[in-house]
Amino acid sequence: MVIGPIELPLLILHQAETAVYLLLIFLAFRRRERGPALWLLIYTLVGFAFQLVRMLADFGFPFARAIDVQRMDQYGAILMAFLFYQTLRSFFEREQSRWWLVLSLAWILGVAILQNVLLVFVTWLLFAGASAILLLRAVGQMHHPLQRNRLVFWIPIFLLTIANDVFIIYREDAQGGYLRLGATALMAYVILRHHIPDTRDLTRQFLIYITTTIVTMAIYITGFLLANNIFSQVPGYDALLVGAGLAVFISLISAPLVGAVRGIVNRLFKLQSYDSSQAVSDYSDSVSNILDLEKLATVAIGMLMETLEIKKGHLFLVDPEIGPDKKNIFKLTAIRATSNNNVTPPPAVVIEEDSPIARFLREERKPLLQYDIDFSSEFMDAPLQERKALSELGLYVYVPIYSKGEWIGLLALGPKPFSRYTDDDLNMLGMIANQTAIALENARLVQNLKQLNTQVRDAYASLDKANHDLAQLELTKSNFISIASHELRTPLTVARGYAEMLLESDMLSEPVRELVKGIHKSTLRQHEIMDSMFDIAQIDSRTLELHRQDVFLTELIHSVAQDQAKTIADRHQEISIDLPPLPAIKADPNTLQKLLYHLISNAIKFTPDGGKITITARQVSPNNRDLPEGGVEVIVSDTGVGVDKSLQEIIFTKFYQPGDLLNRHSTGKTKFKGSGAGLGLALSRGVVDAHGGRIWVESPGFDETNFPGSQFHFILPSRSQGESKTVRMGSAVKLKL
Repeated sequence: MVIGPIELPLLILHQAETAVYLLLIFLAFRRRERGPALWLLIYTLVGFAFQLVRMLADFGFPFARAIDVQRMDQYGAILMAFLFYQTLRSFFEREQSRWWLVLSLAWILGVAILQNVLLVFVTWLLFAGASAILLLRAVGQMHHPLQRNRLVFWIPIFLLTIANDVFIIYREDAQGGYLRLGATALMAYVILRHHIPDTRDLTRQFLIYITTTIVTMAIYITGFLLANNIFSQVPGYDALLVGAGLAVFISLISAPLVGAVRGIVNRLFKLQSYDSSQAVSDYSDSVSNILDLEKLATVAIGMLMETLEIKKGHLFLVDPEIGPDKKNIFKLTAIRATSNNNVTPPPAVVIEEDSPIARFLREERKPLLQYDIDFSSEFMDAPLQERKALSELGLYVYVPIYSKGEWIGLLALGPKPFSRYTDDDLNMLGMIANQTAIALENARLVQNLKQLNTQVRDAYASLDKANHDLAQLELTKSNFISIASHELRTPLTVARGYAEMLLESDMLSEPVRELVKGIHKSTLRQHEIMDSMFDIAQIDSRTLELHRQDVFLTELIHSVAQDQAKTIADRHQEISIDLPPLPAIKADPNTLQKLLYHLISNAIKFTPDGGKITITARQVSPNNRDLPEGGVEVIVSDTGVGVDKSLQEIIFTKFYQPGDLLNRHSTGKTKFKGSGAGLGLALSRGVVDAHGGRIWVESPGFDETNFPGSQFHFILPSRSQGESKTVRMGSAVKLKL
């Protein structure tokens, strides 16, 4: 057989198509145990058979040349449309009866025998329409991000298949199914590969690339045309040098240009951005000293929900047990977290020790996606009740927590609103799980010790030792704060003294004097922080000495408010003091002054400009539950942003700072919502506790738009019975600043 120059490229193309079909058959055959892969194998085998006939006809085999290839392709389009529909149903896990398969194949055979063109078209249209309807229904029903991502890939597969069949049916001179081969290859990629690229991310990268290219070309062309119009008549003008200069200029601005385009595209795609290292650091600082399981779950899940902008999450305890059938199991029990939208924790989940899910979490120690549990062949052998129980939680990713080689906990988080979890997200969650391990281990230890203390008398010795170790850790931490504050006091005192000496000198010029004033102001601020740290250390070590004397809170409140007058004026705020006659109480005036200072400063800082601060008080009668001998209650109210109900206990914790510390931290005293050292409220609670009182906050919630405000209450006991209770004349004060 002699092959002409026009037929040679076509022959080579058919051979290449045949080779691709063989490769796809081999890949599908390896995964044939799965439903979609089995139908893919059948679909590919039929496509390969048609392609093989074309290639043999090209080589001149008699039986192949006797076949009408055009007719074969047209009737084959019906069979391929049917197989495409079945593959699609299998991928979406839609069951089909065997009678439907038999009737469909019989109908296709009858159409081929009748050789009616209209009937061929109608039959093909029915199968193609059924596939389109199936795709549309899947779009409306699939809410899982990764499944929806896989669904997007089926759209070009469907369009390529339809275009190929239309081309074959309506063009009598059409050659083969080139478009179908491309659709088959893409179909094999989607079915056989579990994790496929994110279409949103691919689109985002493409937009960044094409936008940057267009902007770069526009800059170059515009610059070249402007230079040519302006300087073309100048002697010595060289267009080549202008082009080289523009190239250098574009290379200099390329990095910021790409960054700007990426930022715009990311905002278009609603991609969140956060500093993972800062998030891990903030998380570690917040959970490191928490010894209560519910509080740990509240803080841990709350911070993760805030960072990842998710609406659901749980912290699970993992306990090895013996199941009813004597099998080793792991029991996953959710801890109640007040910050979680789901107030009621989900039911416990039981996972067998030899389950693929448990093996992955124990051996790989990596985040596990619910998508993998539902669709990966690795977990198809997991017990159905385990997969169903995890699926009903409505969560998306599970991050194991390990301590000393043992699986002790699980962070389970819900889906992200606009995108799936990226590799950076999963890496950050892995680091956070490591940070949670110590806190969870300590919290579980305390819980177990409490249970043993109430249930087992023989465990008292072990409980005392554990409590002693925990107290020693707390003492070590307090000693560190005390030593650090003491050591920093000395150089600060020296710096403050020299600054004051320089300010008293008449030899300084005015610019230098302003600089020294700034140094002096900063040293005073640092000294104030060191005093707070020292007081905190004394409170922790229970060495805070109170020099009790008769204290009239009316005068003390008035004095502290006067000291804050300039700060209030700078913020254009109003302070109102409305106090009834109050009895004298036995207390330390210096520590009470610090208590009032921190509460008023906190109200000023979290109240917007033009807001109002109100200080009221009342006398607490004897026989009160908190104060059996009576006392005084003081309320500091503001019209500020308020306090989230889930954080109204945590804000009194040392160094606790809600929100983005990197952007909000401020050493200033008047900046709106500026965070300080995080010691003021902790010190306030310590002072009140030392006096035998109680402090708490009441607020409808946190709202930066409507400003619901907050009320900080503290009650202090009066003097002991038998001592006189005096009230100074004129102690009832109403004051506005």
